Amino acid sequence: MSGSALKASIRLAKFMPKKERRRVAEEAARFIVEGAEAEYLHAKERAISMLGLSSNNHLPSNKKIKECIALLTTNQLGHDEVKRRIREMREIALEIMQVIEDSDPFLIGSTLSGQIRDSSDIDLHAYSDDYTMLQNQLEDWGYDDVDVELVDNRKGRFVHLKWYEREYPVEITVYPWSWRDTVLYSSVTNKPMKRADTAALRALLKQMT
Repeated sequence: MSGSALKASIRLAKFMPKKERRRVAEEAARFIVEGAEAEYLHAKERAISMLGLSSNNHLPSNKKIKECIALLTTNQLGHDEVKRRIREMREIALEIMQVIEDSDPFLIGSTLSGQIRDSSDIDLHAYSDDYTMLQNQLEDWGYDDVDVELVDNRKGRFVHLKWYEREYPVEITVYPWSWRDTVLYSSVTNKPMKRADTAALRALLKQMT
């Protein structure tokens, strides 16, 4: 093989895995957007199987899949509708956060990043050693039908408060106060989770006007 042919072969070997990872990311994103899969890992595995790939070396990052989801959603709904939904979801989040201000709430996830999909929820974190206090506060302010989900996993034991507000799913993860200074990591980026308190969310909404 000539020197130029060898270089071309090396370039191709480097290029193909990246191209295949992109294809897996796009297909995995489509499965999630269409509701065929809910978990990133399962969506990746299904995409690899569908594309006829056999190696886990082709697995793209969760962040790349999230970017593809945002692009698919924009193509599906249109830029103006996505922007309207993001603003409305952030406004709802701020209203809820003001009600439970004593529990030091934070907005996280796609509503904060702006990389939503059609089924995205409004994800909040809050801190309390008595989740029923938050539940009562919410119901006193007219947030009805708040469901309680007890979670016990490798991270620990905590509570999800869940309901629909203006047709958007809302989920508040209630951590004990002892977790207040614990650094939580994103499953998408594997980095410290981005989050916004009420002041930061107000500033974010002001930027959207």
